[in-house]
Amino acid sequence: MADLKDKKNEVKSKFNAIRKASEVKKGVEDLLHKYDDDLANMNKQIGTTLDAFSDKANNLKSKIPNVDNIFEKITRDLKGILPVKEKDGESLLRRYTRESVNETVDSIKPIMLGSVQKLFFANDSDMGCGTSTPMKVDSLTISPKEFDFLDMLQTDPQTGLGKIVYENSVDGGKVKLNKDLYSTFNASTPYTFYANDETALFQMTWDSANQHYTISGLQANALTVDGFLKKYYESIEFPKISDILKNSLASIAPVGGINSTNSSMDVKTNELNRIINSICSLCQNPQNNNGSSLKQNAINQFSDNEVDLGLIFDFDSVEGIDIDQETLRYQKVMQFQDCNNFKVPVNQRIIEDFAFLTGTKNNITSDYNNALQKLAKDAYDQSGFSIPFPQFNANLDFQSMQNLPKALLSSIFSAKMFLPLAILYKMFKSATVSTFTAIKTLIKNLGKFVFNLIKDIFNKFLTVFWLKIRPEIAAIMKDLVKKIFKNSKKRYLTIINALIDILTALLPFVGIDSCDALYSAILALLAQLKTGISQKIPGLLLQLAKYLPGYSEDRAILNAVEFLEANGIPTGELYGQDNNVVSFVSSILKGHQKEMDQNSFIQVSLDYAQIPVAPLGGAAIIPPGLLKAHGKLT
Repeated sequence: MADLKDKKNEVKSKFNAIRKASEVKKGVEDLLHKYDDDLANMNKQIGTTLDAFSDKANNLKSKIPNVDNIFEKITRDLKGILPVKEKDGESLLRRYTRESVNETVDSIKPIMLGSVQKLFFANDSDMGCGTSTPMKVDSLTISPKEFDFLDMLQTDPQTGLGKIVYENSVDGGKVKLNKDLYSTFNASTPYTFYANDETALFQMTWDSANQHYTISGLQANALTVDGFLKKYYESIEFPKISDILKNSLASIAPVGGINSTNSSMDVKTNELNRIINSICSLCQNPQNNNGSSLKQNAINQFSDNEVDLGLIFDFDSVEGIDIDQETLRYQKVMQFQDCNNFKVPVNQRIIEDFAFLTGTKNNITSDYNNALQKLAKDAYDQSGFSIPFPQFNANLDFQSMQNLPKALLSSIFSAKMFLPLAILYKMFKSATVSTFTAIKTLIKNLGKFVFNLIKDIFNKFLTVFWLKIRPEIAAIMKDLVKKIFKNSKKRYLTIINALIDILTALLPFVGIDSCDALYSAILALLAQLKTGISQKIPGLLLQLAKYLPGYSEDRAILNAVEFLEANGIPTGELYGQDNNVVSFVSSILKGHQKEMDQNSFIQVSLDYAQIPVAPLGGAAIIPPGLLKAHGKLT
């Protein structure tokens, strides 16, 4: 993890320097004497937690702390350098996050289907079937507790919580199976699942006495296991952006007390968040050494140096878990960390109104933004106006932004997504199809599948998100170049700006498959926005050196601050007192520059050369060191 640690520190230090230089009003030098507390604490925010976790990630027996995922770490830095640009109550960073989630939603179905097919049909799979394997049994019994991880089927769809967790009422042409599963509890006739092509995949009947479903007709159409999976997943309604926004709001402002509450679902939601946080905090690349995709359920999929998946799916362990944070869900309370950790009971009326609107054809994004603003306003009112409203609003904006990717990932843990997995698992793994297998047991046994499913969707999101913020970072770097060159090198601005535009346009597409790849992508962008000449360069190219910007005292100080921060040397206040380290370094650089300007000169000795002689022909030989030149550095 040493390389990753170096990249993380370099990204952190560069973002610190960019943030500082972007705020320049009277010159870089003046601002360097003033350091923001957020920057002084940045090492705690993005450095310490990741360093500690990275060390543990290489220990197979180490417990996995519930730390922030890589997206949360990066966005803490980006928050400091990206412009706010609020529109409709939504910051630029949250808008990019929401748009990235929206685009990633379209990838859930192919990723899910592909992962399930690999699970059952990989060459080294222990499920014992191939693509041509027929369904082994025609009927079986299955309990909701075997596929409903969140216990969502214990919630009435007509309650406020039900409107949040079930599919919207708006017709989308697909089977809203979660609602159908609930409706079978009181149905007088069996429920038939029809695929898109009108094929009846199976029938379900609820046995209230034994509290399980009886599923029959699995062999009626002589389908193979592969055919069954394809028809099933092609027919159900997959999560949409409205579902993600509902999950997000319910996580920020826990729902409860609207006609009913579901304490069991609260517990399971906290357990799910532990899984998601743990997996999204790991930096392993979900590929093997030769770059090909890993097979699901493969025995040798993870090396001995990687984290034991059993630790991720240890539902009884609370080591590293923020119990106080999880308790907020049980208490139906919101906490504003950037507002002195102010806590306020959730105004359930706001959530109820939002839940109602999700079942209409209204603009769900606008409804979501309005609900967040109402929650911020309600918290402001309950605070007795002791904390400014904009502070509540900004806190909730950032909190919801960081929550959106987790809401995306949690959407795949609904009952309908795991139903076919439970059916097929009982077929191929259980001693008898009537044997009960708890969903937690299923997830533990299919840990590699769940791990890769979450990682693949998360990495897809990170790729989309990166492509959206990359131009913003490039624009900030472009403005930074302008500030550095403003006073002494105005005539070079056109050249520099054109160069940056070209380099930015030529950057290749980067697919994110690990947090290491994300850090590398950021560093690649920053590296592309620099010019420089090194090693041995042909003479004609050396003539281009006159177009270089020349030495900048301001830029030298900026670089020094960047390296100081990267090496853990604080440049902000220490224990509430002024820290003179920047003044110290600045004085050295100024003294060096003064001496260079007043007394230094350069000597140049030409290499061996042949100069053509015309019209006689031949060449004049100039021995190395014969010709010398003198000059000054500029």
